[in-house]
This record gives sequence, C-alpha cells and structure tokens, in this order.
Amino acid sequence: MRKSLLIVVLSFVIAVVLINLFVDAPEFDNPKDKLEFALKERQKGRIDLIYLELITEDSLNIDYHYGFLINNPEIRFSNVSNRVNQIIQIYNSYSLNQKASISDLGYYGLGLISSIQNDYVQALLYFEQVSNKELKYLNNSKGRAYESIQDFTEAENCYKRAIEVRGNVEGAYSNLISLYYSQSRYDDLHVLLKDKEARQYFPAQLKRYLYLSKLNLFGYFRSVIGFTSQNQNLIGFLGALLVMLSWLFYLRRLDIYEPEKWKTMGFTFILGVIFSELTFLLSDLNTMFTGFTLNGNIFNDLMYCIIGIGVIEELVKIIPVLIILKYTHAINEPVDYLIYGSVSALGFAFAENLLYFNSYGPQIIMGRALTAVVFHMFLTSLATYGIMLSKYKASKGILSDSIKFFLLASLIHGLYDFWLINQSVSRFGIISMIILVLCFSLYNTLISNALSNSEFFDENIHLNRKKLQNYLLYSLSGILMFQYLAVSFKFGHQTGGESLKNSLISGGYLIVFITANLGTINIKRKTWKPLQIKFPRFSFKLDYNPDDILGEEFTITQLSANHYLKKLLPNNGIIKKRTSVEDSEGWYLVELNHKKEIIDFCGDYILIKSRNPQKHIQKGKHIEVGIYVFLSEDKIDAESKHREDFMFLGWAKVK
Repeated sequence: MRKSLLIVVLSFVIAVVLINLFVDAPEFDNPKDKLEFALKERQKGRIDLIYLELITEDSLNIDYHYGFLINNPEIRFSNVSNRVNQIIQIYNSYSLNQKASISDLGYYGLGLISSIQNDYVQALLYFEQVSNKELKYLNNSKGRAYESIQDFTEAENCYKRAIEVRGNVEGAYSNLISLYYSQSRYDDLHVLLKDKEARQYFPAQLKRYLYLSKLNLFGYFRSVIGFTSQNQNLIGFLGALLVMLSWLFYLRRLDIYEPEKWKTMGFTFILGVIFSELTFLLSDLNTMFTGFTLNGNIFNDLMYCIIGIGVIEELVKIIPVLIILKYTHAINEPVDYLIYGSVSALGFAFAENLLYFNSYGPQIIMGRALTAVVFHMFLTSLATYGIMLSKYKASKGILSDSIKFFLLASLIHGLYDFWLINQSVSRFGIISMIILVLCFSLYNTLISNALSNSEFFDENIHLNRKKLQNYLLYSLSGILMFQYLAVSFKFGHQTGGESLKNSLISGGYLIVFITANLGTINIKRKTWKPLQIKFPRFSFKLDYNPDDILGEEFTITQLSANHYLKKLLPNNGIIKKRTSVEDSEGWYLVELNHKKEIIDFCGDYILIKSRNPQKHIQKGKHIEVGIYVFLSEDKIDAESKHREDFMFLGWAKVK
C-alpha cells in the first residue's frame, strides 16, 4: 500500500507541476466572450465585474446596466457601503441628464436598486419617471414591484405588457407563471402551457404537475426526458461515465466465484437509468394526491425525506433487480443480489450525476463519487440483501426480511438527506457524513456474508484484498485527477489548484475510509456476521489472512547448502493454494516459474511452510521457509496430503 500511495502522490505532483507550467486561465478577445463564458459556467463572483467592463465600452446599453445591477452582491446585501453609494450617485447623475435616453437609464437604474433592496414603493416612484414606457426590463421590473406590494392585477398587466413590447420576455413569462401559480390559477397556467413560447419558461416541476393533472402522459414524459437531455454537457457526461465505470469494475472484482455476464450487468445498468426517470412521476403523484412536500417544519421534512425521498428512490432502484430476478437466471448466488442492486443504483446515480455535473460543474465530480454514488449502491444492496436473506437465511417475524431491509434502507436514506435539506438542522450536517462513513462498514459486512455463503464457494478461488485496496485507491484517485484536469483546463491552473485543495480537505478522508473498508472483505465459509453499527476501519493495514498471498508471486532463494535445493533455487513461484498436511496448517502449494528436470522428485511444484510458526508468509517481507518436494506427480493435487508423499530439501527465504 505504501508503494501505491507513493505512486498516487507522485502522479499528482507531476500533474500539478505540468498544469501550473502549461495551463493558464482562458483568455478572451473581448468582454462579450468573457461574459458568455462566465454566464454559461455560472461564475457568479465575476459576472458583475464583467458587466462593468462592458459598460465602459457601451455606457448606454440597458442590458449591461441591468446585468451589472442584479448580479452585484453589494447592492443586495448592503445599502450603506461606499461602493453602493457611488453606484447610486452614478445613476442619479444619469437621471439629471437632459437627454431622455440617458435620464431613463438613470431612473430605471435607481428603481432597480431600490427594488433589489426591497424598497418597492420607492422603486415604483423611480420607474414612473422613465419616459420610454417600452424600455426593455421596465415593465417586468414594475410588475415585480407591484407583486411585492400585493397589487396583483397591476403586476399581471405589467408582465403582459413586457411580453407585448418584447422587453425581457424570459423574465416576464417566468414571473407571470409564478404569479398564476401563487394564486392557484391553474386554468390560466394551462392556457400558457399550450403556448410554445411560454412553455419553455415553465419550471420543470410545475410543467410536469400540469401535464399530470390533465393526465397528459405524453406531454409529461416528453417534459421529463427533455429536462434530462437538455441538462448535460460533455465534461459532465465523461465524469459520470468515469465514476460509473470505476465502481462497476469494483463490483466485478468482488464477483469471484461465478462472474456475471457483462451483457446482463449492462442491461441492468440501462434499466437503472431508465427507471430513474420514474422518480419524477412517483414524487409528482405524491405531491398531487397527498400534498406531502417539504415545508421547513422539522418533523414534516424528516418524514418527507424518509417517505417522499427514501421510499420512492429505493423503490425505483430495486425494480430493475426484480426484473432480472423474474425474467432471467442471472441471480443464482447470494452476492448476485448485491451486485445487481449496486449496478441498478449505478444507473440511477449516473442519470442523477448528469444533472448535477451540468448544474454545478466538474468541481463536484469527486464529491459525488465518494458520497452519493457509493451511498446509493449501499442502500440498494441493503434492500436486496433482505430479498437474499428470504431465500438463504429466512428469519421469523411479523415482517419478511425483504420488507424489513427495504424499510431500513429507506430510513437510512431519509436520515442522511434530512440533515442536508432542512435549514433548521443544516448546521448539524456532519451527522449525514457520520451516517455515510458508518455505512461503509455495514456494506463490507453485506458483501462478506454474501460471498461467504455462495453455492459456488471454492477454496482455490480467493479475493486478493491487497489488489482490491490498490484498485480502489487508484480508481478513486483517478476520478480526483480527472476533476483536477477538467477544472484546470476549463478555468485555469489557479482554479484547478483550489478545486484540488478543497477536494482533498473535504473528501481526502473518505478515500481512506472507502479504501480501508470496501477493500478488506473477509470471506469465511458459511459464516453470517451480524449486521451491527460499528466504527469503520481507518487504516489501510490489512489484518492477517492466510489467503491473502494466494496468487502472489514470490522470489525464493536458497539458505541451506543442499545439492538438490541448488538445482531448484533461486527461482520465482506463484502460490496456488493453501493446504494442510495431516492436520498441520500453514502449508502452501507453489508452482515454480522455471521448471526443473530432476529425476528423483517433481520439479514443477513445491510445498513451503514458515520456519517460525509466529511469522506468517507475507508479500514484501523476508520469511524463512522449509522447502518440500513431491515424490510423485499424483500427490500434487491430492486433497489429503501425508508426510510420506514429499521430502524436505532444506531452508530457503521467500519475498
């Protein structure tokens, strides 16, 4: 593991040096291109400054003034700062200009500043001073002011006037839709929804609700699919794909006894993606018929997180597994329930990630890979674990294992979301991270129990925990590297460096927890570990397991001055299996890389056993072992071995 950590650290050091040397922040030929980039990438902290730069080039452009004022954080949060006073003075001077176009700009600017600062009466007084009643943004801004003082009739007229004169059409439609919804004017909303131009400004959830209320399923699903397809980009897609593949290959490494067919796993993943869209329908039906939604109340939001989010999402994710279980014979051992549950969850998380990465940018790729994605996998595996138990280890009780574990998964899901969603308890968000970290250990137990009770259990097949740990370390670090490179090439090396630092601070410990807990699966034949909450591992160090060296290659060098031993050694060999000799444990069968033609005994395979019973044969450590050779080939694969079957040659050292 030390070697793996060193490789990872050196890789990042090299990447950071190269990025800092050769990658700069994007450069633009003019402020318009810079503005377009900032708006597209939602760089809110820079937008007002770019608008100010544009104003210096075209001081009478209403679009630039509007963008500067509504994106200026100082105006929104302070009305006494020197900076805000300077801005007000500038627009005051505009309003006193003899030229109507300039004075209109001044009065509108003063009105917009007052509106931003929630002084709507004063805002309307300024707006009335504007001589050009068709000035872009004017009527929409007046409508917002009237709506804020609850003059809804005048607000509606202003919004319609803004649409009529083509002044800030997007804002006017959005505000008109919001006004109708706040007044429960659903007939008017349906009329607007039929208008092709107005339809594009409807919030996605409201649009779905309106279609569903009229049982217009075609319009409903067109809206759902359209929303998903429009909210994605190439970097987000590549990031979501990388996260999915990283965890998919992890699952593949766990399936050691009877690996699943790629086509069946791929089909399950696609079903997971498709059925993720069903979340919208179930959530909308819940809201429509029960009115149950988030409202800020602690108890209400807790119940909604468990039922309205947890139950719905876990139901959606388990459906693909039920389809595979019903219509195929792919699920034929305990671990398959967890594999297919996790793959279905990966499909769900993939679709979810496309939306998140488009909305928040590549900066959150690593965070999602370490939290939401693996958490979805665990929860669906927990639900399918109950189905597995009902077949392999049914327990008595009022509720079946399937229902109990499904409800448990929904409960954990809701508890995790609650501390992140409800504003009243958001300061305790650390509880969600504690829940997540504890679940890593529980996930380990689920996998261990499933593999330990496989019908295809084979003592000659083993799970190489060191390689599993290395895979997790490399793959998760690879996702972080992708994020760093994506952010750096998009925004420059400084932003990339900040993103890398923040990710290491907020998520570095999760890489340790995940690698330590999901990379240390212990398999004990026909053993069911109890499912209990316990503090997870936080060390990469593996507890000793005699099977960990199976499949590993060792270098064997001679210690004893023995003629026959000299013919065999030095040599390299792969440890093929662990065996016992007349009730004596700690023996390993080794296949030598360099075969030896020796008349008196077989030169292809040897048995080794540690010279000191207190010192175990481990990779990377020099251990003295006894070398034993078989006297006949038929004894090599014999299940029961006896002392007379082989001969001691002498002592050697393995590493």
